[in-house]
Amino acid sequence: MLQFIARRLLITIPILFLASIITFLLVAKLGIPQQLENAMSKPNASPAAIRSLRNQFELDTPLFTRYTNWISHFVRGDFGLDGQRTNVRSDIWRAIQVTLRLLVFAQIMSVLLGIAVGLVSAIRQYTAFDYITTGAAFLFFSIPTAVLAGFLKVYGIVEFNRWARHPTMSQAVLVALLVIGALCGLALTKNRLRFSDRPQPKKLLLGVSAGIGIALGFIIVFKLGWDGNIYRKRNPKPLIATIGQASDRPPAEFFSRMLDYFWHLLGPSLTLILVGFAGYSRYMRASMLDTLSSDYVRTARSKGVSEGKVIFKHAFRNALIPLTTAVALDFGALLSGAIITERIFSWKGMGTFFSEALNLREPKPLMAFVMITAVMVVLFNVVADVLYARLDPRIRLD
Repeated sequence: MLQFIARRLLITIPILFLASIITFLLVAKLGIPQQLENAMSKPNASPAAIRSLRNQFELDTPLFTRYTNWISHFVRGDFGLDGQRTNVRSDIWRAIQVTLRLLVFAQIMSVLLGIAVGLVSAIRQYTAFDYITTGAAFLFFSIPTAVLAGFLKVYGIVEFNRWARHPTMSQAVLVALLVIGALCGLALTKNRLRFSDRPQPKKLLLGVSAGIGIALGFIIVFKLGWDGNIYRKRNPKPLIATIGQASDRPPAEFFSRMLDYFWHLLGPSLTLILVGFAGYSRYMRASMLDTLSSDYVRTARSKGVSEGKVIFKHAFRNALIPLTTAVALDFGALLSGAIITERIFSWKGMGTFFSEALNLREPKPLMAFVMITAVMVVLFNVVADVLYARLDPRIRLD
């Protein structure tokens, strides 16, 4: 295992070296930095100030010398200074921390939700649950991220915050919740697993009653604990934040600060969860259906192994292998930042860091961003290969 990881890491060195050359050449062709362009456009700009900025950005230095200076400092962890003379490494580290806070939560939730929905959809193929989840997955997958994030922000979070100041529930909503609960209970009862018998009328009645009971319990809890409560009516601060990754003055107490982070995290993470769930559930469903039709699964069934063991002991682990690649690569790539989502919710993460550096045509922040992204993608490729061997003993790493 260690030898394989060492070999893969050695292979990544020439790949990253080639990526650094391509990145440097592309950034060098972007044009002069915005700061220098603004200085040159001033009618009273002094030649000394312009010459100082050109020296600062090394525009008069040969490309080869600029590249060797940059790469020699980069491998030592020195990312240089931007146009405002601030340390690029400090700025990008703050951006990575913000992006990780958003990404880890959203990625874990989308993977778990995608695996669960994809697994059940494959087992209950061509049932109402399968059709509903497939339609929802295609819907979220086809909606542009900007549209989904804007819709959730304006018509979801903002309207919910307005309702939360004086929450009420009309009789029409109460009846609708009871009907939805009954339909969900009926659907869960009729959408049987393949190895279960057709549900009897008693089971159908039990499922409908359970659905109504859960909906009724939610209504009772709401009526007793929240209906008509105006404890937020005079609070100008919205319950779910729509701007920023934290309050301007976060609470000093630990749990209060974590709660503040959570309310700021909810909006953008929900956007990424819905987008990620759509893809992962489709991956899992297709992989599970392919695995269930394999010869070793049919052999296990013919030997009398229970369907539960066939699914969860034999098929489930192998079905996770294709999903592992997608999750590992997505996690490495998403570290570069969900630019659109961060912009809409005003998060100062890697996406905002990249877009601001690109608008200002800052060479060193752009090169640091691209190289860190490349390193993350390569490392998570190695992680995916290691997970292959853990999931399927037939795969050997030596």
